[in-house]
Amino acid sequence: MRSLQRLACAVPLIFLPYVAVAGEGAWGPWSSPSTPALLGAAFTDDDGGALLIACDKTKKLIGYVLKEPRANWEKGSQIGVTTSADDGSQTGPSKGVAINSTSLAVGEDAASDISTMGKGTVYFEMGAGGYARRFPSTNFKAALEPVLRTCGDG
Repeated sequence: MRSLQRLACAVPLIFLPYVAVAGEGAWGPWSSPSTPALLGAAFTDDDGGALLIACDKTKKLIGYVLKEPRANWEKGSQIGVTTSADDGSQTGPSKGVAINSTSLAVGEDAASDISTMGKGTVYFEMGAGGYARRFPSTNFKAALEPVLRTCGDG
């Protein structure tokens, strides 16, 4: 449990400056020079919305951070996250925690959500705290494969 909290706290601190590594509008690899123990895959939308899936290589824990620029969440509040794929699969609500007004982190429930994301053939959607966002499935599995392999979920 303590390790999941550590991942949820560490990922947001480095998420914002380095998520652009993935490239706007495309899934790609993500890393942070300031936290080499984390390896991830990320997507950044043109409006600043983003999703980062990251693995703590030393603890073998996976989690994700969802950034929704339209949100105004209260830091520390619990927010339910629902994930659905275009094949009809759905999970949630997962337990998200607002790490600031526009971002939330999911640790313990991340694996089932990520599995649902991977079932999308064209897209998957995430709903959280009254906001919804659609992410493309193109290149999702390829970008995520090293992360899953590192965390032992490949």
